[in-house]
Amino acid sequence: MDQKEACAEVKKMLEEIDKLAPRFIELHKDLDSLDNLDEIGALFLQLKKTLQDNSELRQNLKTWERRSKKIQRIDEIAKKLKRNKEANLSIDELHALYKQAVRGFYGSSPFNFSTQKHAETISLIQKRQIEGKTKEDYARIYGCRPEQNTSKPDDVFKENSNIVVFIGEELNFTDQKLPETLKHVSCDLQSASKNVKLPKKLEYVGGYLDLGSTTSAEGLILPETVGGYINLYSLKEI
Repeated sequence: MDQKEACAEVKKMLEEIDKLAPRFIELHKDLDSLDNLDEIGALFLQLKKTLQDNSELRQNLKTWERRSKKIQRIDEIAKKLKRNKEANLSIDELHALYKQAVRGFYGSSPFNFSTQKHAETISLIQKRQIEGKTKEDYARIYGCRPEQNTSKPDDVFKENSNIVVFIGEELNFTDQKLPETLKHVSCDLQSASKNVKLPKKLEYVGGYLDLGSTTSAEGLILPETVGGYINLYSLKEI
């Protein structure tokens, strides 16, 4: 389905609802007299079926709306930095740039966005990293110190670690315990342990959350946002 076909589906759904609406309004005036109850019931079932038949479409529209707002926000940030590369970004703008499920922006659905927009977002982040601004950005987002951000796994797993943000390429904690201070992992996060525990403060995983060997969800609190898939294939107890 391309964009044109998607628009046609939306138009069709709205036309079906519009056909029912005028009769609903007419019958509503007679509701107190208890006339035409059978017709009202039939119209209600017809409307319900229309909504059910288009439930996937309506869900796609909601997802598209959310992603459109994120894309628009990223475009505004890009324009601002293009006008002045030294411009200060607000906390809200930093949240929009760094805390989004960018992998969810693309796919075969006409309601998704192209990999080009994903690449533009990553490019903005990488540019700020080259300019040495990334750690300060994350510090402002999470209210921590710049040194609590790292790209080195050894920093995460050292004794008494207080790392808040990990911005490396991958983080595997199969034989390790993540610090309770950890809030943000920008990449894939994975463990082959059967009994996985995530930090309660963990809010964001930018890549995949692969916990494919864990067998129990007892005490397992998932982050609010995950950019890729969540693998809980071996889960037996909830």
